[in-house]
Amino acid sequence: MIVIPARNEAPRIGAVVREARLACPDVDIVVVVNGCSDETAAVAKEAGAVVMHSEPGYGAALLSAYRMANEREDIQWLVQLDAGGQHPARSIPDLVRALEEADVVVGSRFVKGGSAQGWARHRRWSIRAMGVATRLMSGLSVVDVTSGFQAFRPGVVSFLAQEFDAELTDANVLVRLKRNGFSIKEVGVSMAERTGGESMHGGLRSAIYAGKTLMAV
Repeated sequence: MIVIPARNEAPRIGAVVREARLACPDVDIVVVVNGCSDETAAVAKEAGAVVMHSEPGYGAALLSAYRMANEREDIQWLVQLDAGGQHPARSIPDLVRALEEADVVVGSRFVKGGSAQGWARHRRWSIRAMGVATRLMSGLSVVDVTSGFQAFRPGVVSFLAQEFDAELTDANVLVRLKRNGFSIKEVGVSMAERTGGESMHGGLRSAIYAGKTLMAV
């Protein structure tokens, strides 16, 4: 299953869904619409995705998807990616293959084979700093702890459906998964900056969120 949280991404979500369909022709694509005021749901449905609705917020969207996926017995894996076009759906098969070696696979901008095309230098530095801080405090050896491009085995989905904190995603979740015995691997992915719209992680909210995440870690 491919899960795409989306808020006000009507100009971009159609292309993301179609690219995911090309990468994985026979896999369910679920777009989780949360707090939208535009035509995201209609565009996603027209592109071929299953649309579900959640409470506003990135974490709330993911939690709704985890709980839905956990109720299905045919789920072999779950991949989540953003709706803004930063995460290349063509790399989904690479993440899925890596699940043969780990319970959780993170698509990373900062390991071999990865890149952050068009990302401002301060953004790259802040993400790397977040990874270093998380490693020092928790022992988690993941460089790109803020990457939302991730793949999970069914056991991880089951855990997240029960233990996921919708207020704190990214590094906090990865640390909790590590402490509960799940193995984590990074795979290099080339990510571009979003071409429009507003990130669910942007601006002052991003700084506040980073502080809360590190406190939770």
